[in-house]
Amino acid sequence: MRNAAIIVAAFVFLASFRTARISFFDIKGLAASCTAIKSISSLTSVNAFLSIKNFKQIIVVVPSNILKSLIAKYKTSFECVSGGKERFDSVKNGLALVRDDIDFIAVHDAARPLISKKDILAVLKEAKKTKAATAVEKTKDTIKLVTNNNKILKTLNRGFLRNTQTPQIFKSTLLKKAYSKKISTNITDDSQLIENLKIKVSAVETKFPNFKVTTKQDFALAEKLLKS
Repeated sequence: MRNAAIIVAAFVFLASFRTARISFFDIKGLAASCTAIKSISSLTSVNAFLSIKNFKQIIVVVPSNILKSLIAKYKTSFECVSGGKERFDSVKNGLALVRDDIDFIAVHDAARPLISKKDILAVLKEAKKTKAATAVEKTKDTIKLVTNNNKILKTLNRGFLRNTQTPQIFKSTLLKKAYSKKISTNITDDSQLIENLKIKVSAVETKFPNFKVTTKQDFALAEKLLKS
């Protein structure tokens, strides 16, 4: 079974930083200087996929202004491609490089640098059984459904709610089919595209920290966990 991973290095705006770039780069370097792109020698999320032997192709989607330098430095480890205007444009650019012999494709947000090998394998195992699976975590907060003018309609049953994470892993033909169609702006993740094809996506609860790094506090926690 041959698998590919598309790792999307997204740009995120932080409340505590002006136009800060969050990606898969070295946590320590980013914590010290969030507006600068740093070395990827400590590329934890990419290393997690590289450590799994049946991931035969790793594609990292990066900002266009650093594409050439990364290709020159890391061409033997993984492939790089320029990102697009929106996240889905970036994933589509990554999909264009996926080889024809690939059976399953994992899409992972690089802003989740703590993803573990064990959790990747758990999602992959489920995807092989059901054709589509995503990492999730149980919702800890009480969730309210509200109206347009912020009036509470009802409280949702937390027992059935999950926060969706990445990686999200799909049969290659399914993901390519989903991306061949017009993508609405209200689509927020790849599993939703598969759902639109009337395919059931399996939810796999992660066992290790896998939060998205989007704030200064997230940086501090991620750095602490990487040291432990």
